[in-house]
Amino acid sequence: MNKVVVISGATSGLGLALKKIFLDNGDYVYGLSRSVNDDKDIPCDVTSKEDIDLAVSRIAEKHSKIDILINNAGIGISGATEYIPMENIRKAFDISYFGSLELTRACLPFMDKGSRIIFMSSISGLTAIPFRSVYCSVKSAQLMLGESLRMELSQTGIDVVTLCPGEIKTNFSANKLADTKTSERYGQRVEKALDYVAKREEKRMKIEKVINKIYKICVKGKRAMYIIGGKYKFLYFAKRVLPTTQYLKLTDNMLGGKK
Repeated sequence: MNKVVVISGATSGLGLALKKIFLDNGDYVYGLSRSVNDDKDIPCDVTSKEDIDLAVSRIAEKHSKIDILINNAGIGISGATEYIPMENIRKAFDISYFGSLELTRACLPFMDKGSRIIFMSSISGLTAIPFRSVYCSVKSAQLMLGESLRMELSQTGIDVVTLCPGEIKTNFSANKLADTKTSERYGQRVEKALDYVAKREEKRMKIEKVINKIYKICVKGKRAMYIIGGKYKFLYFAKRVLPTTQYLKLTDNMLGGKK
């Protein structure tokens, strides 16, 4: 039976790749984004409750139900916590956390037994990274939202699954809010830390290698949380077995840059 699928942030990257697979399988797919690629997209800024309510009502009028919601809209943000502009911090939370919260609340009245809610968090929601404190916080909050909601809906037949992908080669990093402001306190560490991430671009997982796995999890994954990428599973394992102080020191030495 054809499913009614709603995907936020579906005009590029993971969202667009997932949208194409669902469409190829004959499902009714609605991408919610500020800009639209085709008639399968609905203009919607997820930071606007009015936009969300209007988009969801349009879908509900046509189908009266929503089978799968994929909260994928998000934005990267990096820099020294002390200097990142507060408007950028609020923007990151508004898009990734509050956007997924508002969209989920709007869709839930049209979801029933067999429906699924997917939160696209990140490995950064599971482990702290220097100069990416805000992004880690946003993704951690999204992870906790998904896990808490899973318990709340445990007796309704609505599944809630959170994905924590590692670095995937998309245009996500190019569009992030990167702030390189520094001071004597940090020296060149901020810029060097960002350069280290940029130099790893070619080492990121190719979207073609992981998208089918992500699609299958979205459709029938039963676990509460999935990490995408073998080395990121090892990273999470190391975090759980090492003393926190030691783990943070190792991560800082690798990713924190040098003065």
